[in-house]
Amino acid sequence: MKKEPNDKSTLFLYGTKPGRVLLEIILALRTPALLGLFLRTPLSIPAIKPFIKKNGINMDEWKGRKFRSFNDFFTRKKETVSFDSDPSHFISPCDSLLTAYDINEDSTFRIKGADYSLTDFFQNEETGKRFIGGKCLVFRLCATDYHRYIFCDNATVESNHFIKGKLYCVQPLALEKCKVFTLNRRSWNILHTENFGHIASVEIGAFSVGGIINHHENCAVKKGEEKGYFDLHGSTIALLFEKGKVQLLPEIEEGLKDGEYRVKIGQWIANKA
Repeated sequence: MKKEPNDKSTLFLYGTKPGRVLLEIILALRTPALLGLFLRTPLSIPAIKPFIKKNGINMDEWKGRKFRSFNDFFTRKKETVSFDSDPSHFISPCDSLLTAYDINEDSTFRIKGADYSLTDFFQNEETGKRFIGGKCLVFRLCATDYHRYIFCDNATVESNHFIKGKLYCVQPLALEKCKVFTLNRRSWNILHTENFGHIASVEIGAFSVGGIINHHENCAVKKGEEKGYFDLHGSTIALLFEKGKVQLLPEIEEGLKDGEYRVKIGQWIANKA
């Protein structure tokens, strides 16, 4: 798959010693938080149309809607989300690029150029151990994607665990220079599903984001119900399955041989094993 280019600011911040020092200062001064604050104000409205044009985003579903800020546009909500309702069909939680990994005891996962272990997801060893022998599905949301995500099966959900982390950007050079996904902030919880066993759902932020909004914890939820949304930037969802609980569709298995595979929210992507 074609490697995405770095922009000039990333080349400086991650590719030079002075740049890396400046990056730490930016993070210490909470510049991403200040940027996020600005993008939540009406002053950011002029940025919406250029962003839509640059990324070729289809806005037919929101035609005529007036957005109150860039963030209001970025977190826009569909009136309805279509999804495959067959109980034995596992659906994609979001619009994204999909990759898949087998989970072994000593597995390290390659996500956007960063290698990390099961422990890095949860900051403890015990949670990760229950998924050894299973499957890890990684859904990478791009800036152009719909940034809300849904539950993939009827389930009861445990408490949300938020790990503050640091917010680094996700351009290629940044991923080569630091272990991005063990530094980025993230939220995780366990889903006890009706058809696919216990699933760990991990939502991961990126530079200038910080906003991982999950609506539910310690309650029952329905397949297709909105789980939450990301603020202001492309982000990632990782779903970890226990051994023998899910089997990807053959066409998706085949497509993944060439790299990431484009999926849509609610799309049937796997079967109950």
